[in-house]
Amino acid sequence: MSRRLLNQRNVLIGFMIVCLLALVVFIIRSSTRPTTRSMDRADVTNAEFVAQGKHIYATRCASCHGSNLKGEQGWPQPRPNGVMPAAPLDQSGHAWQRDDQWLFTTIKYGGQATASPGYASAMPAFSGLTDADIWAVISYVKSTWPKHTQDSQPTSKSSLLLRQKKL
Repeated sequence: MSRRLLNQRNVLIGFMIVCLLALVVFIIRSSTRPTTRSMDRADVTNAEFVAQGKHIYATRCASCHGSNLKGEQGWPQPRPNGVMPAAPLDQSGHAWQRDDQWLFTTIKYGGQATASPGYASAMPAFSGLTDADIWAVISYVKSTWPKHTQDSQPTSKSSLLLRQKKL
């Protein structure tokens, strides 16, 4: 065999080895990521997802809603300027009375996105968080509720039916 053919063969073998290693790395990395299911809805059964949500909550939400999810002092009375303090997110508040999509929309777009007419909310939009981060926060909050409270939370479908009845 000529030297040129040997060099081409060695280059081809090297390229194939690099491709094989890249495939192995891809397979390993994709098997350690959270499943798509847990990234597009709340999942209180996914401990890793709940832990991620707890961390995000502590760094982004606790300053208003409290490290213990008890909300701001004075809730549910409006402040002198008419704006409501941050609501509790534990079972004493009303978050469990809202479906997951409502919670998601409120976090992503701010309190005014879901507020009733005349309700002044200081809740800012967290559009800088990824959708998966928001679902993780919702998963964490819901994981702190007792099972009977989780079971009492409306589904998106039941909330939609309730809203339609009000119209």
